[in-house]
Amino acid sequence: MVSVVALAMGVSACGDDKSYAVPDRLCGVSVEPALLKPLLPAGEELKAEPRYVGDDEFPGSEGALRCMVTVDGKNALYIQEFSGQNSFDALEHAREMGFDRNPQKVDGMTNAVIADGKFLVVTPCGEKGKKSQVLDIEMIMPIGEAKDLRDELERFATAYLPAGKKNAGCEK
Repeated sequence: MVSVVALAMGVSACGDDKSYAVPDRLCGVSVEPALLKPLLPAGEELKAEPRYVGDDEFPGSEGALRCMVTVDGKNALYIQEFSGQNSFDALEHAREMGFDRNPQKVDGMTNAVIADGKFLVVTPCGEKGKKSQVLDIEMIMPIGEAKDLRDELERFATAYLPAGKKNAGCEK
């Protein structure tokens, strides 16, 4: 009887229980908690840690932000933003980089690609014809689980993009 109770408790603890508060900001960028929540695993503690990267690591970049979101110390979501980039075709890049996650163009966006657990968009940054901003979001989870969350990832990423561009100085 005790083992059945322990097993039942273990199963319920592995469910969709998110004891942490889903934040409205990640690494200084405003986010919509309701759009972020489905992308995160169950757990007790969420942390979002920024790392700003300069020209030494990404030559020609005016700056970059990497944001690692962890739940209970395990990587859950990785957001990278690079401003001051040369433009490139997001779908072609995804294929060249060996995305094995069924990459497809995002409807309604000029230069964006969604894959199982990954989103990449290249958009103008600042004045037309100038440099671009790259937003790259990756969910850290098994591909099968990520495949089921494509729509949720796309909704989060498209909502995140304007705030990310503003934070990067691409928009006023």
